[in-house]
Amino acid sequence: MNHTEPLVELIFDRLAADRVPDDTAEVVLAALSGEADLDAALAGAPTALEPQRPAADEPRERIWLSSVTVAGFRGVGPERTLAIEPGPGLTVVVGRNGSGKSSFAEAVELALTGDSARWADRNSVWRTGWRNLHDGDPCRVAVELRADGVATPTRVVRSWSSRAELGAAEVTVTSARGTHKDLAELGLARPLELYRPFLTAAELGRLAAGTQSQLFDALFAILGLDAITDADRRLMAAARPVDAAIKEVRTQRAASAATLGRVDDDRARRAATLLTASRPDLTALAAILDEPDDPTADATVLLCRRLAAMVLPDVDQVVALAGQLRDAVVAARRHDGGRSRASLRSAELLRLAIEHHDDRGDGPCPVCATGQLDGDWRTRAAASLDELRDRTLAAQAAASRLNAVVQRAHHLIDDLDVPDADAPDVPLAGLRDAVAALRLAPGGPEELAEHLTARYPAVVAAAEDVRSYARALLRQRDTGWQAAAADLRGWLVAAGRLPERERTLARLKAARSWLKTTATELRNQRVAPFAEHSQRIWAQLRQESNVELGAMALEGTNTRRRVVFPVSVDGTDNGTALGVMSQGEMQSLGLATFLPRGCAPESPFRFIVVDDPVQSMDPSKVDGLARVLAELAEQRQVVVFTHDTRLPEAVERLNLGRARIVEVTRAERSVVTLRPGSDPVTRHLDDAHALARNEEIAAEVRGPVVAELCRSAIEAACHRIVWRRRVARGLPHDDIEAAIADASRRLTTTVALALFDDADRGGDVLGHLSRRHGSRAVAAYKACREGVHGAYLADLPGLVADARHLAAALS
Repeated sequence: MNHTEPLVELIFDRLAADRVPDDTAEVVLAALSGEADLDAALAGAPTALEPQRPAADEPRERIWLSSVTVAGFRGVGPERTLAIEPGPGLTVVVGRNGSGKSSFAEAVELALTGDSARWADRNSVWRTGWRNLHDGDPCRVAVELRADGVATPTRVVRSWSSRAELGAAEVTVTSARGTHKDLAELGLARPLELYRPFLTAAELGRLAAGTQSQLFDALFAILGLDAITDADRRLMAAARPVDAAIKEVRTQRAASAATLGRVDDDRARRAATLLTASRPDLTALAAILDEPDDPTADATVLLCRRLAAMVLPDVDQVVALAGQLRDAVVAARRHDGGRSRASLRSAELLRLAIEHHDDRGDGPCPVCATGQLDGDWRTRAAASLDELRDRTLAAQAAASRLNAVVQRAHHLIDDLDVPDADAPDVPLAGLRDAVAALRLAPGGPEELAEHLTARYPAVVAAAEDVRSYARALLRQRDTGWQAAAADLRGWLVAAGRLPERERTLARLKAARSWLKTTATELRNQRVAPFAEHSQRIWAQLRQESNVELGAMALEGTNTRRRVVFPVSVDGTDNGTALGVMSQGEMQSLGLATFLPRGCAPESPFRFIVVDDPVQSMDPSKVDGLARVLAELAEQRQVVVFTHDTRLPEAVERLNLGRARIVEVTRAERSVVTLRPGSDPVTRHLDDAHALARNEEIAAEVRGPVVAELCRSAIEAACHRIVWRRRVARGLPHDDIEAAIADASRRLTTTVALALFDDADRGGDVLGHLSRRHGSRAVAAYKACREGVHGAYLADLPGLVADARHLAAALS
């Protein structure tokens, strides 16, 4: 399954295939789209359904590691650069503990991410020794990356001033697109987080430490299912208040029934009885609340009940309305109404003239009879008409808005509901005076805004005084029914919405249930390739182990998420891996788990940096690790740092293809030296030299083999030249490989490709070698091309020496 397949389309197809009801399907899709769409779907409103998609600016090209430079950092004092061929291949950097080799591995990770897994979850002591003690100024780490098809490398530099802390580095990022503040501008921040092309011993140790949720999150993120997780969170968040509201209605019903039962009023007793039913009759309860008050109640009580229930708009609401009124006046003035009417007339004339031109074609103006209506006029007139229409529409909109806000202001004033009845001792005079003053509204909109702001607060203050008086009097005379009835009215409103809320909660639960089931299926499908890759790696790493690894699986959600590694020991199921493996097996399991993540096909990074992977491994597992790394190096750039010499020895012994060994040593005052180990050219020539001097084998037998080894050395030197030159030009690696493979049909074409960057210039090779490098180079070239003959049969060491001369000349 393609992890980049648009998730919403995939979910849509599954919803259709599962015949999910429309109301549930709509909630699922809305939850995938976002919170606003989910709210709209639950409210029955139309939804945009535009799910968030992955960032479109993530790089599509393949990115290789070209070099890492370290100065004054960790174990490295004076500046040193580890150069790496930017293409598939295995580089093993070996050095004893304390040699400074891991400083290069940490520098790659620190330069690109700003942090190091080695320091994660450590105390501050681990973060204080990052600057070199002997030569810590200047302190900088730099990484150079090469992207397929791009000639200019991308460089990332982090440097620290003499007193800067680790987190205060100055970061410089440059690429073919210019200078950037960070890698996020190049679309690399998210891929670095997802695929992490760094694998450290600290990360491998976390697997054994049982941090299952971290491992789950790291693997789950690259499956492309984050949108489902986000949708599930939205569904949970939406369901929580609905569920709480439903429970609150049920809780309040019992409380209201108890309260009403204690009120000495027939209405209260009947309402309490109705509330005890499993499904209370809301209509009957409303009818009880609508029953007339006690007719014996005096006029003062009746008036106070009306006053206590009186509701007026807040002062803030009216002040806001006044502000809207002022804004509308400003907008209307900006669009002069008289000018807009003139614009409207002009627009109508232009429209008629354009229609006339469209019907009759070019000709004199029918109005003035002097102007000419032609194509140029038509273009200018259309632009002018658009401008006039826009101006007119803006003016009309401003005028309409001003009228609407003025009407709202007048409606607010006119709709104030102040009882006109009177009763002894009820202080209504202040309220009526304030309302009367408010109703003397001026005609102009600006004056009306000022009037509202100045007069309305007095109305609210007077109303509050009257309500306070009314409530106090009612408390003195009330039996308890009024307060209980008010609570019951509020409960009835909430209870009336209960069926709607129950339907909403049911939709949310159904959507979440389906989405969780589907997410599990998709998760299992998408994790399968990683699990398969892990099993292949484990099959090579396990060697003589009696532990067999089953298919890795992701299980659980939220706080119970974990990664499961089913295992069997000697053919017997033994639960999960973490309980039965040795330390070396745990190290191998960590590699089998993390390497597929770093080598995911969707990752733009074609390199992976592995630091100290050999810990606690027995010799057979080291051989298995060498095979795993060599297999990855066929398609990836694999850089391994190790203190254990068994790994480079295994790479050499098993003859696992092109591998580069770099030896790191550290002298006094942190002076680090990088020495190349045996490369393919040197290895072939050394083997040829040893065979050439073996007098126990006849020269006729040794000669062809020595010549073939020398030829292999010359070809390896040529391939290195071609790679170096074409990568620097930004050519894709596949094209380089194809050119080398095509030229490999003959030594002549291979050398021509190296010398002239043109395999078809084989006829120029001899002349070039003769002019530039002399007869020794020509003789060696002929011998390697045609096989040993003549003098070289008697002097095979001489052939090797001349071939070494030719290889050096080519390089």
